[in-house]
Amino acid sequence: MLIFIIFFIILLVLILSTVKKNRDRELLQALKRFEADFDQALMEFKEFERQKWYVSDRQFRKWKEKFTYLAEGVNGKFSSLKTDDPIKGKMQAFLERFNDGRKLFINKLNENFIIEESPAIKKILDGKEIKNNSDQVNAIASDEDNTLLVAGAGTGKTTTILGKLAYLLERVKVSPSEILLLSFTGHAVEELSSRIDQKFGKIGLGAQTFHGFGLSIIGQVLNKKPDIAFLNTHEKKLFFNEKFSQLLKDEKYLSLAVQYFAYYLKPVVLEPGFFNLDEYYKYVHAERMVTLKKELVKSQQEVMIANFLYLNGIDYVYEAPYEHETANTDYKQYRPDFFLPGYGLYLEHFGIDKNGKTHFTSDPVQNEVHTEKYRQQMEWKRELHAKYKTILIETFSYEFMEGHWQQLLIEKLDAHGVKRAKLDMKEVFDTLADDTSIRMMMTLFITFLDLSKSNSFSLKSLQDRITARSVPREQAFFELFMPLFQAYEAHLEERGEIDFHDMLNMATEFIQKGNYVVKLKYIIIDEFQDFSTSKSHLVKALCDQNPEAKLFCVGDDWQSIFRFTGSDISLMTDFEKAYGFTQKDHLVVTNRFNDRLAVVT
Repeated sequence: MLIFIIFFIILLVLILSTVKKNRDRELLQALKRFEADFDQALMEFKEFERQKWYVSDRQFRKWKEKFTYLAEGVNGKFSSLKTDDPIKGKMQAFLERFNDGRKLFINKLNENFIIEESPAIKKILDGKEIKNNSDQVNAIASDEDNTLLVAGAGTGKTTTILGKLAYLLERVKVSPSEILLLSFTGHAVEELSSRIDQKFGKIGLGAQTFHGFGLSIIGQVLNKKPDIAFLNTHEKKLFFNEKFSQLLKDEKYLSLAVQYFAYYLKPVVLEPGFFNLDEYYKYVHAERMVTLKKELVKSQQEVMIANFLYLNGIDYVYEAPYEHETANTDYKQYRPDFFLPGYGLYLEHFGIDKNGKTHFTSDPVQNEVHTEKYRQQMEWKRELHAKYKTILIETFSYEFMEGHWQQLLIEKLDAHGVKRAKLDMKEVFDTLADDTSIRMMMTLFITFLDLSKSNSFSLKSLQDRITARSVPREQAFFELFMPLFQAYEAHLEERGEIDFHDMLNMATEFIQKGNYVVKLKYIIIDEFQDFSTSKSHLVKALCDQNPEAKLFCVGDDWQSIFRFTGSDISLMTDFEKAYGFTQKDHLVVTNRFNDRLAVVT
C-alpha cells in the first residue's frame, strides 16, 4: 500500500512538472512576440542618457504613451514565467522603466545633468557679471516643462531671471523672439528691461506687464487698443462708495444692507474647527462678537439674536442677573442670555445640534465630555425656571444651521404676546456709517468683483452657483452685490471701456481662437505669487498654443501684494494641478544683507 502511494505521488509530480514546462514554453513563446518592441522601447529610453541633456516630463510621458500598449500587454501576465532566456530580462528592464522610470532613472539623469552643466552656466553668468550661487545655478539648469522657483526677499530673484535669459540665449541658442518675459508691476518691468539692456544690449527682448501684453494682443487683433477703466483700486473704491450710497436711498436695499450687517457680516462658525475648548474660547475672545448696540456677547449666533431683537424694537438686557438668588457652592449667580423686561421673559440660546450634542471642537471625545457637562447646565437652567415659574424661551444652534431661525424665533415670541415694531432702517444704518463695517463691505465687494471677473463669471452664473449652494450668508451678500455689479458693468458699457480682467479674458479668447499666434519656446514669469485666475488662463492659452514651450516661474510663496485684486495664492501652492508635472526649486541664500549686520558696534 505504501509503495502505491509513493508511486502515485511521484507520478503526480511528473505530471505537474510536465504541465508547468508546457505552460512556461507557451508563455515564453507568447513573450517572444514582444521582443522587438522591448528592444525598441529600451533603445529609445537609452536615448535619454545619450542626449546628455535634461529629460523633461514631456519627453518621458511621450515615451510612456508610445509604449503603453506594451506595458498593458505584459504587465503581470508573465511574472510567474521561469526561464533563462534574455527576453525575460528585457521585459523586466522595460517594466522597471515604465512603472518607476522617473524615480529610478529620470531624476538621477537630471541630477547628473545639473551637476555637469553647472560649470558652463557659472562661466556664462560670470562672463555677464551676473551674481550667482549654487541655488541659482541649479534652478537655471532645470529645463523641465514647468519650473517653479520659490524665493524669499533678497535671495536674488531678478539675477536668477537674468541668468536664465543668459543661459537660454548663449547656451541653448534660443532666439529673443521665442522668449516671453512677464511681470506684474510697471516698476518691476522697467527694472528688468533696463538690466536686460545692460547685460545683452538692444536685442528685442524686454519684460512686459500682463496689462501691456494683453493690450498689445487686442491691439493687433482689432487694430486698436481699448480704453481700460479702473486701473487702480482707489478709483474702484470711489465708484463703489458712490453707487452704494445711491442704492441705500432705496428702502428695500437699505433694509437688506442693515440685515446683512446685523446677521451676516461675520461668518457663523457652525462646524467644529478647533482642536480643544481652549482654542474655541480664545477664538471667541479674539473675535469680539459685538452687537448693533455695541455689546460684547459670547457667539455670533447670540449677536444675531440680539440684533434681531433690537431691529424689531424689542427691549432686552444681555446676561442680566436672574430675578431669584441662585448662587451656591456649585454655581455662580445665574445670568440668562437675554431678559425681555417688558414681558418678564427669559431667552437662552443653546449651542447644540438636533441630537442634543455640542460641537465646539474637532475632537469627538472632548465633544462627548463637553456635551454631558453642557446637558447638565441646560437641565439646571430649565429646573430653575420650572421651580420659580418664570418663562423661558429656548433657541438652538441647529436652527441657525438649517437657516430658519428667524421664523422660529418669531413664532416663539408671538406665542408669548411679544410685540414687534421695526426700527427706522435709515437711523439704524446711520449708526453704522462710521464703523469699520462699511470699509469691510467695500473691500469685500471689490474683492468679490475682481475674483468674479477674473474667473469670467457672469451675474447669471454667479447667481446659479449661489442659489445651488443655498447658504443664507452668501445669498444675503449677493442681493447687495448684484445691483453694484450691474452698475459697474453699465458704467463700462456707457463709457465704451473694459476693465483689466475683461482685457485679459479678451486676449485669452483671441489666443484660444487663433486670432493671435505667437511662437514661443520659453515663458518666464516674475512675481508669480501675484497670479490671478484671468492671468493663469492667459498663460495656459499660450502654453496650449505652444505645447513645446517651457514655463519658468519665480515667486514668493507667502508675499502677495495683489491678493485683494483677484490674485489667488492657491495658483502658486497648487501650481502642479494647473500646469502638470513641475520641478520645484528654492532660493534660500539671502544676498540682500552683508555680514556687517553681525558686527557689534
